[in-house]
Amino acid sequence: MTDHDRITKKALLRFQIISAYLAASPPRGKRRQMLEHLAAKTWFLESGEVITVQPETIRYWLRMYGLGGFEALKDKPRKDKGIRAIPEELIENACRLKLEVPERSIERIISIMENMQLAPPRLLRRSTLHRALQARGLSARKLVIPDNQDLDRWQADYANDLWQADMLQGPWLPDPHGKGKMRRSYLYAFLDDASRLLLYGRFFFKGDLPALELVFRRSLQRYGKPKRVYYDNGMVFKSNHMKIVCAELGIHHPIHTKPYRPMGHGKIEAFNRFCVNHFIAEVKASSIVTLHQLNEAFLAWVVEEYNLRKHTEIGMTPEQRWGKDLSAGGVKDSSRIQYIEEEKLRMAFLWREKRTPDKTGVIQLFTQRYKVSPVLVKKRVEVRYDPERLDQIEIYLDGVFRQRAKPLQIEPNRAPKERLPVQQDQKPEEVTDYLLWLTNQHKAKIRITPENSGDNQTLAGFLHILSEYISKEVFDEKEAAAFFQTFGPFDPDRIKHTLDDLLAVEPPNLHISFYLNHIQTKLMGGTS
Repeated sequence: MTDHDRITKKALLRFQIISAYLAASPPRGKRRQMLEHLAAKTWFLESGEVITVQPETIRYWLRMYGLGGFEALKDKPRKDKGIRAIPEELIENACRLKLEVPERSIERIISIMENMQLAPPRLLRRSTLHRALQARGLSARKLVIPDNQDLDRWQADYANDLWQADMLQGPWLPDPHGKGKMRRSYLYAFLDDASRLLLYGRFFFKGDLPALELVFRRSLQRYGKPKRVYYDNGMVFKSNHMKIVCAELGIHHPIHTKPYRPMGHGKIEAFNRFCVNHFIAEVKASSIVTLHQLNEAFLAWVVEEYNLRKHTEIGMTPEQRWGKDLSAGGVKDSSRIQYIEEEKLRMAFLWREKRTPDKTGVIQLFTQRYKVSPVLVKKRVEVRYDPERLDQIEIYLDGVFRQRAKPLQIEPNRAPKERLPVQQDQKPEEVTDYLLWLTNQHKAKIRITPENSGDNQTLAGFLHILSEYISKEVFDEKEAAAFFQTFGPFDPDRIKHTLDDLLAVEPPNLHISFYLNHIQTKLMGGTS
């Protein structure tokens, strides 16, 4: 009998075994039962030998038959006919790699040996290496308890339609602050659902909210804004601040998996398994001892291996799938990817707390005290800040930016008293100034004021405008710069119109604080 006849007869036997399954076409939930029923049966070869087949083998034949029909059930003829064994030296190297990191799969061992030139390309075969490892007791697999609940396959249509995120326990590393102690690391990662592209990931020693926000922010900076985000039910993912960030940036309200059902966002779970077996397992055989080294290696692994590895489900690499949605007919279409302005991104990620300044204008945030303007004394203000940078905070009143505040420094002498704008109810008496009203009406007709120029002023531009409008003898560049750093930036046209109106009734040689207080009153609402 020729080799071709033997291959055909073996394929016919395989078809005979799976034909009962194909005819029954069991519904979802009954398939495993049917596979186990077929595996319990005995089959006879022409030689009279009795054999049994494992359920996973039958499942594999069914998959092959579905992909390529009867021809797919045939064994491919050996191209290396005559080579029946792997050299003993290569087997020893493979065993050593398996013993170093038991989680290494046979495919990964082959990949490592070929990449590191420990074996010639295409010499190692999975089946042959499997038998060699099995003979040495090194090929056992972990048992997985099957999940009987129904799960559907689904994926987003386009890149950035949906992002998934999760936290994964990472390797133990030496504690940089505790000699001789070890600390667990934690990986936060964001994955694009349609392309499986790993957008950004990073290891931390703390799995807290600032760590998650950092990874989310870096993902947004690199790949634009997603329509939706999909999380599990972890405390950090369900925090109010993460909801606020999404609301500020126009991202759909975060979606969460069902409680006790994390398998719902299976793509990031699949990435976690892949990361454990192909990256974290390799850390055991590496010289990595610091968090920085771990993140450097992780970034290299993502860029050089994971994002360039062909994904079986989508039939291409994640990077290719991502790029596919950026082009239509070969022309790059950037409209699918919406990038966010850096300032808007910074504002969205600021944390928020309510505080009431005491009678000296001092508020406390964590253990630090800050000095605010006297006009905000005893008023309920909102403090916005970056928890990683507390050297400067921003103060808002009724949703309107008022100033930036820095940590309080107590001086030996009292600071110069800030001149407050005169309150309307502090005037000696109220009069109806008809001529002032008439003058303002006339100015409104002849002056063209842009509604929103959107041109945020720079410090240099602000100083230049002031120096043109007020006298040189009263112009104080240091005081003007401090005012801009606290209350700016401003719209240049609005600054000019404000000074035009003021200098129409006041001289240009008063103290500079007079003009600065007037600008604050007109542009920011004064003491309201």
